[in-house]
Amino acid sequence: MMLFGKISQQLCGFKKLPWSCDCRNFWGWLNAVFNKVDHERIKDVGPDRAASEWLLRCGAMVRYHGQEKWQKDYNHLPTGPLDKYKIQAIDATDSCIMRIGFDHLGNYPVLLMGNVGDLQ
Repeated sequence: MMLFGKISQQLCGFKKLPWSCDCRNFWGWLNAVFNKVDHERIKDVGPDRAASEWLLRCGAMVRYHGQEKWQKDYNHLPTGPLDKYKIQAIDATDSCIMRIGFDHLGNYPVLLMGNVGDLQ
């Protein structure tokens, strides 16, 4: 990361732009990569599992029907039958979810979401 910062500072010196400009573009690109919809993954593991993976990868939290605890860790996603865990609520506080990733959610009739005021 430090190397990227030094290189971008040097490159921005040629363009007479603030160095944070390139850094912002890099993080925007990275967030877009994390939000990209993988339709094959949705077919393979089902919409709830794929949506959970997307949300947790982007820093959000997920709560499933019948569970009180919020799922926060991507590496501890529950396993089992694909239709067992249905998303009940999403807390998007300080996450990097973007509207381009909303196809992960499919056609949920009711979905509770928190803190989406800064949604891009």
